[in-house]
Amino acid sequence: MAQRRTWREVDGERIDGTWRPVFVRNGDRYFLTDLVIYADGMLDCWGLVTLDEFAGMLASGKVATEFPEGAEGSALHLGAWKFAEPQSWITPEALLAEVRDDVDQLAGRPDSTARCLAAVDVFLDEQTEENRASVREAYLAIPEHMRVYALGDMDRRDWPLRVLAAGPGNRYSWQDEELTVGRKAHAAALKYFTDLREWRRSSPA
Repeated sequence: MAQRRTWREVDGERIDGTWRPVFVRNGDRYFLTDLVIYADGMLDCWGLVTLDEFAGMLASGKVATEFPEGAEGSALHLGAWKFAEPQSWITPEALLAEVRDDVDQLAGRPDSTARCLAAVDVFLDEQTEENRASVREAYLAIPEHMRVYALGDMDRRDWPLRVLAAGPGNRYSWQDEELTVGRKAHAAALKYFTDLREWRRSSPA
């Protein structure tokens, strides 16, 4: 997102923004277009709308995340096609959550990943089940398709977060399996986050 920046002016004030592709359904045709997201929570999706209005467009299918076999797609002035064996990797709820994160980032606020890692820090200082529940709630608030990137670790992905959020003796899903958190796994997750926190505190900004 940081490499895709735009802005608009409101009463002489610059409002930073970014954009991402989406499909807008108009009749039976699906148009590939840019969704422009601004720091004040306004979105340009064939006209300026609020986040709540955008949520309504997702709920109604006006902004589409699934595409029927044989439906016609279009990119204005570029071309048209028919969907064959279409696949989708995002739900309306996940797309809305991702857009909310973009707004938070643009506005300089912690996004869902940052809030989750902050909850982990609280848990490390005081390892209560109440604080673990906060970690679990914050983890589940991260858009599902973005959770594997939360730690920036492509070897472990989000495994330490899943284990820490579940806790010893509880179940968690990993690579399409349902597993039980053992004491060794939980200790490894705790060490992972402890080491990560120490590294962050000692590393140059």
